[in-house]
Amino acid sequence: MNFDYIIVGAGVIGSSIAYYLKSALQDSKILLLDKNHSAGAGNTARSAALYRNFFSSHTSRVLAGSSIRYYLELGDKVQLDPIGYLWLFSEEQWADSQNGIQQLDPIKDKFEVLDRAAISDILRLNHKAKAPFPDVYAGIYCHLCGSISGMALAQHYASEFKSIGGDVSFDTDIKSFILTGQNSRYAPWDEVKVSGIVDQESNTYHGTQFVIATGAWIHDLLAPIGIVSGILPKKRQLFGLTIKDPAQLLMNHNSTKKPAVILPAGGVYIKPILDKNILIVGCADDLGQPYLMSDPEPDPLYFHSAIEPVLNHYFPELKNYKLSLKWAGYYDYHWPDMTPVIESVANLTWVGGTSGSGIMKADAIGRIAAARLQGHEEAILADGVKFKVSKLSLRDREVEKEELII
Repeated sequence: MNFDYIIVGAGVIGSSIAYYLKSALQDSKILLLDKNHSAGAGNTARSAALYRNFFSSHTSRVLAGSSIRYYLELGDKVQLDPIGYLWLFSEEQWADSQNGIQQLDPIKDKFEVLDRAAISDILRLNHKAKAPFPDVYAGIYCHLCGSISGMALAQHYASEFKSIGGDVSFDTDIKSFILTGQNSRYAPWDEVKVSGIVDQESNTYHGTQFVIATGAWIHDLLAPIGIVSGILPKKRQLFGLTIKDPAQLLMNHNSTKKPAVILPAGGVYIKPILDKNILIVGCADDLGQPYLMSDPEPDPLYFHSAIEPVLNHYFPELKNYKLSLKWAGYYDYHWPDMTPVIESVANLTWVGGTSGSGIMKADAIGRIAAARLQGHEEAILADGVKFKVSKLSLRDREVEKEELII
């Protein structure tokens, strides 16, 4: 039970780190642990599993763009479906977003601006405002965006990790850390570090380096040992609607354009699975929802109160649908910039704070974290871009404000 590296959390982030670290250090003994029965079975599996490259932040565009480049190569292995995004803006939102949009290149970043008429050629939409719902003034059709299976992606990394000699232990829930320096009560002149971790059955795992990639659980794991991770959990809920006919949503359901849609009210978004007559809907709300591990069950009243009125306004022909699926998970938020964190104290590194974009940035984050653990100053991403690893640290952070927030 002695390892060079122990990675706790086999979601899409932890599995990616494990694979890239083992690829670089094939003689090292590396263990990947998770409390679930397989890789990606936690919050990764509860995501809407959409990906996009459409960010104003250069850092986010690099992380997402290089990751998408890798995912496109995997294709069907990760159920990748480039359906695109149609991001809708009210007139006020459009004016407020111009600073972010003007930082992007329509050709390089693969998007087009649509006016109201062009939007109406795609969606059977009510574009008029009626308080509290704003108008639909313009849209951005993002072509390098789509749907992917987060669980399949995590399992891909975990499988590749195992194939090159990595060790995996599932159904292993880490409960506590063993620290050195206990005899001196962790006096500041003592060299305090992690010597081991203990699971739910009191098994102890010893290691030289420890990586915590447990997403929303990072804070609860690290706070008791005196680490402020900068990462907090927030509940997110998704609902599946069975619809009678895609024509209630689309002007031409035979068209190749069947995008995910971001509406201009309440952060409501739609992921269409039209071959099964299903719409997955969610809401990127803000004030009022606590930053803590709360009731893990989805709340149908949340759908009826916060999401359904938005759908009814913008899609008045979307009728007789049935609420057939519901589930909940947690985003691991990093404030104030909502950009991932890779930071270390002693021999412990934590990787998280993906703030809802973990799947779309996982490949880059895995490569960057693996480079940091090896002591490198730069990581080489999937598209060949060199990325300075300290940019995602807390101490030497260099990230930009995101102007395009759902």
